[in-house]
Amino acid sequence: MTGRGEASLNRLIEGVLADLDLRTRFREHLAISSWPQIAGQVVSGHTQAEAVRDGVLIVATDTSAWANELQMRRRELLELLAAKIGSGVIRDIHFRAGARRRGRRAKQPVPRPSEVRLSGRQEKRIAEAAGKIEDEELRRGAERAFTALAKISEWRRRGGWRRCRRCGQWQRVGRRWCASCTYSGRRRRRR
Repeated sequence: MTGRGEASLNRLIEGVLADLDLRTRFREHLAISSWPQIAGQVVSGHTQAEAVRDGVLIVATDTSAWANELQMRRRELLELLAAKIGSGVIRDIHFRAGARRRGRRAKQPVPRPSEVRLSGRQEKRIAEAAGKIEDEELRRGAERAFTALAKISEWRRRGGWRRCRRCGQWQRVGRRWCASCTYSGRRRRRR
């Protein structure tokens, strides 16, 4: 694809995301997936970005020492996030101490979401949703995006992730509610 065609496709996708009010959600997801690159290899080995709620990135850490250290580096990390995904998306970072689960067993290679195979039913639903778009180039782009999102959801489901019973967001931990729902509000909710 030429540079001009690529630029027009990017503008078109940005327009569709804006029309569907998905631009912010996309950038929030980008903040979570970019955390290892932003935090660096050492820090990302002891932390995990879990969710974004109301512009706050929630990061689980191994210990309170890591949470304290990263709290002191919060402004620097916010600047790096803004440079990566754009300003105004993430306005703060909340570090949760001791919430990240460490694996004691030898780690098995984890398949990538792109390696997940979708069922025929899922593929048919994606084709039907994308088929409603008249522009062929946009339809192909939407189909790729829908497929990627479906593979990520299926990968999470197969990997033991659960949906929060309250807000429906994916979470790794086996609690009823995600970190944001658990700690939001005036008082801490019971689990």
